[in-house]
Amino acid sequence: MTVYETDVLVIGGGPAGSTAAAALARNGIKTTILERDVFPRYHIGESLLASLVPMIDIIGATEKVAACGFVKKPGGYFNWGGEKWAFRFDEVEGAPEHSFQVERAEFDNLLIEHAGECGAEVHQNVSVNKINFEDGRAVRASWTDHTKKKSGELKFKHLIDCSGRNGVLANGHFKNRRFHDVFKNVALWAYYDDVDLSYDDLPAGSTRILAVDQGWIWFIPLKDNKVSVGLVIAHDALRSKRKDNMSDEEIYNQVLEDHPEAKLMLQKATRGKMRVESDYSYTSDSFSGPGFFMSGDAACFLDPLLSSGVHLAMFSALMAAACITSIHTGDVDEDRAHTFFETSYRQAYLRFLMLVSTFYDMGQGQKGYFAQSQKLTSKEYDTEEMKTAFVDIVSGTADFTDVSDEEYGAVIVAKVTEKLKTGVDMRRGTREIGEEEREEHLQFMDGIVGLSFLDKNASIGGLYVEQEPTLKLAEASA
Repeated sequence: MTVYETDVLVIGGGPAGSTAAAALARNGIKTTILERDVFPRYHIGESLLASLVPMIDIIGATEKVAACGFVKKPGGYFNWGGEKWAFRFDEVEGAPEHSFQVERAEFDNLLIEHAGECGAEVHQNVSVNKINFEDGRAVRASWTDHTKKKSGELKFKHLIDCSGRNGVLANGHFKNRRFHDVFKNVALWAYYDDVDLSYDDLPAGSTRILAVDQGWIWFIPLKDNKVSVGLVIAHDALRSKRKDNMSDEEIYNQVLEDHPEAKLMLQKATRGKMRVESDYSYTSDSFSGPGFFMSGDAACFLDPLLSSGVHLAMFSALMAAACITSIHTGDVDEDRAHTFFETSYRQAYLRFLMLVSTFYDMGQGQKGYFAQSQKLTSKEYDTEEMKTAFVDIVSGTADFTDVSDEEYGAVIVAKVTEKLKTGVDMRRGTREIGEEEREEHLQFMDGIVGLSFLDKNASIGGLYVEQEPTLKLAEASA
């Protein structure tokens, strides 16, 4: 059997894998991507957060993405919980003016090609069959090249598993992936032509989110006047409708027909084939260990509501690349780097868990699958100590999977809902807010949605990610 060697093996060439590989290759580290598919290939997850802009800049892909002609996304609109409200990214001081609505086949292909141009070795149509460990450390991968009809092994110093839902490590080796019962949903979607997006005064390119009974609808405008229209519905609700002899397509069509705004937008539209994906919300018990990091959907995926998928994928990939670079140069101890990665990644994941939980609580109250309180932490705090509880959650020390106190979860959701409503009031200017409260609120929200791993003042264990002159971990005290 042929055995090759590399410094870093990246499994998967999606946004996580390509971002990590590009960052590492730009730092002069020998990096190899083994990608199971042949790009371009279809993928869902088209609406990207504003955090994309600084992250593609870090890996030097800004001009390439801008040249693709993707629809610019200035913000979004929610018809949710009995309220209608819109937001723009540029309402937040220092935030990018827009992100992008992308066709993932084109976007992902751009990123994997960019990784190759940065110096990474890219192999497509190659499956990783098994990761071999020695003394508890990941050291080798067995692979099959389906184009060349050959197999072999690849030795590495570090591994970044970006294999997506396939989960080479989480599913194939550790078997430690756990699905969230609270977010046990099904997504049904299709692509439409001739959708009427002119009925409101939203800026062109805005995402539209419409709450429905036991779920919600997305409208994402793409290039060439195509619009992605999806329905996310509770698994139990869908199963109940199926028992009434309704097909998935009939259920999808009926929900869109019954919502006034959706019906208005689609009255003259035509669509293509409907697609379905289910049980996509999960996490792994750990995101890293001796010799390996897990990034993007290989580690966790929450819910499409706030478009966190690509954000968490690229975010974790940059952190993994920074950690490996610093280990490679001997600047940071490996155990310390893994602690930084595990803590900061889980912190980012739990931020979105809290936000999605809050939105669902606002939207449906005690109906259907939203009736379960979100289980966020096992520690007990008074209502007034909500911020302390939040810090406990986002620090990564709280284990939200082993909670028995449902009442406490509801308290946290209610208080964070209050924080979000304060933010809406601030933007609208509907009530007077003092400077001290305003500053406190902005700090709180920055802690939830910001790229805090790039902030020296928000270091974890004394470390943060430095961008210049090299993407790496740095001491906050330096």
